[in-house]
Amino acid sequence: MTPSSKLQTGVAPRAARSVFRLSGRRLRLRTRLLLYRLVETLRLAEAAGPSRHGRGVVLCLHNVVQRHGALGVNRGLDVTTVDLEAIFACMTARGYTPVSLDAVSEYLHPARRSAPRFVAYTFDDGYADNLHVALPLFRRHGIPFTVFVTTGFMDGAVPVWWYALERKLAAAERVTIPDVDGTLERRTVTIREKVRAYRALQAWLVAADAAQRRRLLEALFGTTPEGGGVGAGDVLSPAEVRTLAEDPLVTVGAHTRTHAALRGLPEAEAWREIVESRERLTTLIGRPVDHFAYPFGNPAACGPREERLVRQAGFETAVTTAARHVTAADRATALPRIMLSGEYDPARALPVLLTDWFGRRRR
Repeated sequence: MTPSSKLQTGVAPRAARSVFRLSGRRLRLRTRLLLYRLVETLRLAEAAGPSRHGRGVVLCLHNVVQRHGALGVNRGLDVTTVDLEAIFACMTARGYTPVSLDAVSEYLHPARRSAPRFVAYTFDDGYADNLHVALPLFRRHGIPFTVFVTTGFMDGAVPVWWYALERKLAAAERVTIPDVDGTLERRTVTIREKVRAYRALQAWLVAADAAQRRRLLEALFGTTPEGGGVGAGDVLSPAEVRTLAEDPLVTVGAHTRTHAALRGLPEAEAWREIVESRERLTTLIGRPVDHFAYPFGNPAACGPREERLVRQAGFETAVTTAARHVTAADRATALPRIMLSGEYDPARALPVLLTDWFGRRRR
């Protein structure tokens, strides 16, 4: 058996399932895009207006970039600076008041029933552009925001390979991919070929366990993706997290150690993911870390057990990805969030999302 076949033993079935999951996600995205366009064409969002039942919204973002990557394969994590300015304008025009996540629980109090609707901006994972690109824009408008940091990304213990892989394939005309039968040489000259190669490698990397993923990345990049290796420049370093935390507009929150779907872990391991990420960040920034974001944030990834663990760990709030307004009935440790990305024009989609139509379907 060749080294590369050893690398991939047991991964192929999981990779096939990953391909189907990714294909299903893209199909759902296309369906949602068609619905957005239909609603926009018929001007239904303007007729409906924002949800009348919500106190406000928490928005979920990841990266703010000057322009999307050459292949567009990571648009689901990106908004551009132009997009972000348009989002600010959209929320202001609809009468939403920007607040920090610290203030959200206050808005849920019955005494604040008549207060203006709020909007809280959050970023997941801890990407470097949150400091270098997003912060200047938020400063310009005086808007607070929260960055949920995955400490394993920050410390280099978990490789952040998705942007590095896109850059590699964008620059390469041929790529060598470890395969079950040895190695596979794949032509990557056209954008279509590059995207196909990315999707194939993405499926392998998502399906692989940590050791297999490390070896595959080493084969692709010629380096061990730890301690400043693959993707290190794409995420905040510990020093950069401290810099962010010093800004009065910024709140630092926890997002586990490894970005694991907590519901799939044994309880003791899920507890360590939650508590150790908080302890690492508290020590780093020298102040309490009171807010948490569940990785993935959907019912398959977090539920009552995870909410209980988050409360036991001492967090004041925790956020999911249920796409709707925050209401008085919501618990502070299971707040919904509306996710925005460059897979669609976020400023055009936002009026539709603010109706809570999609959120009501998913509740």
